[in-house]
Amino acid sequence: MRIALFIDGSYMYDAAKRLGWNIDHRKAIGVFAKPEDLYNAFYYAPVTDANDERQQKFLDALVFMGYTVRSREAHGDPRFEAMIATDLLVTAPRWDRAVVASGSGDLAHTLAALRAQGKEIYLLGVPELTDLELRNQSDHFLDLREQQSGLERTGGGRRAYPVVSEEAASEQPEEASSANGLMEKLDEEL
Repeated sequence: MRIALFIDGSYMYDAAKRLGWNIDHRKAIGVFAKPEDLYNAFYYAPVTDANDERQQKFLDALVFMGYTVRSREAHGDPRFEAMIATDLLVTAPRWDRAVVASGSGDLAHTLAALRAQGKEIYLLGVPELTDLELRNQSDHFLDLREQQSGLERTGGGRRAYPVVSEEAASEQPEEASSANGLMEKLDEEL
């Protein structure tokens, strides 16, 4: 069975921050596919400053880990749904199962179309950050809480996130949360 990964970096950062632990992107590839079964792993990353060497080092590290990086300059809330949907549909003949890390309901129609083609869709995330219709259009929902032992980054002196309650998260404006999170993510990933 050929497997493809489609990871919205901003979504995964927000999910990990909510859960209070960092995701090891190198481990993520191996957790969901054996090397011989992996078609490709796509990682969608916002760039807040094209001249920032730290951001470029993060993107380069993702490439060395085995990801195909899709990045674009983004200020505020990065939106990668069109890129993810395009990659899902264009590459569909090359894989049997997709693991999609996103919470955007804008991908629900794309997932429904892929399932109609006989593709198996695993949705990775946390329930409170995932659109219900998107979950409905997937074959399996993989809760990040249950994946912690396989995906958590250990060591390296990285900052640990405090667990964010749903009330505290809903009080912070979404745009400010995303913009602040982008810079924190890039700082912590390096």
